[in-house]
Amino acid sequence: MFKKIGMIVNQEKKDALKDARLVLEWLESKKIQVFLSPWLGESIDRADLIMERKKMGRRAQLIISLGGDGTLLRAARDFASCHTPLLGINLGGLGFLTEIPISKYKEGLTRILEGEYKEEKRLMLKIAVHRARKKVGSFVALNDVVISKAGIPRIINLRTFVSHEFITTYSADGLVISTPTGSTAYSLSSGGPVVHPNLGVIILSPICAHTLAVRPLIVSRREKIKVILGCGLEKVLLTMDGQVDFDLEDGDVIRTEEASYQAILIRMREKFFFKTLRTKLGWTGTGGKSS
Repeated sequence: MFKKIGMIVNQEKKDALKDARLVLEWLESKKIQVFLSPWLGESIDRADLIMERKKMGRRAQLIISLGGDGTLLRAARDFASCHTPLLGINLGGLGFLTEIPISKYKEGLTRILEGEYKEEKRLMLKIAVHRARKKVGSFVALNDVVISKAGIPRIINLRTFVSHEFITTYSADGLVISTPTGSTAYSLSSGGPVVHPNLGVIILSPICAHTLAVRPLIVSRREKIKVILGCGLEKVLLTMDGQVDFDLEDGDVIRTEEASYQAILIRMREKFFFKTLRTKLGWTGTGGKSS
């Protein structure tokens, strides 16, 4: 049973503070020690529970993320290196990563505290940017890393290698390098495949490639991907999980590989990936009954 739980919240969500108070009061009624992010603790007048994120990741046995998928993505980048499990409580619409709707937080948390859950380990990416042979940026991502034009879309050239083998030079508006978790995000919008999160692969999906023969590519998680940027004076961005941006320059080398740790997501035992796909993506059609 989890006895020490950290809690973070998306401060932009409507009623987030009210919901956070409800969850906090319920957890404390169960004799759970709760740690709050500084903003949350100050906002609900519980400064006695404030703990910095790095320390929270080391001390908490579970991190509860109140918000949507974006809030959980940030939590993964902040806490996955501590091997702390993450639970998403959804304050908005249906998400792929968040597990419990706020309307059912008592039922969901009760089951989890009683051990009725499973842990899912999700591949994360480690990204490094090299400029003139010096590392100028280092990042991690749970969903994806995107190389894209900032502002007006124009062609950029992305000379791409997989484990030292030259693949092609993508002439495109950009490139999405994603995990299976991120396959239902920007990669999907770029024409990439939907990949089950249990698979150990990395997906490369060019954005609006200017060669019809170019298609998305799936490689093993063990591969190391290198992209050399050719963009002239055009402004190009590197974006992690749609949340963290880094300005790139012509000639930059972007190296992406599997991170040394994984995100651990707490899931209800009856949660089904394909059911979520049907609901979230609006898949329709006549189907057979399960046998």
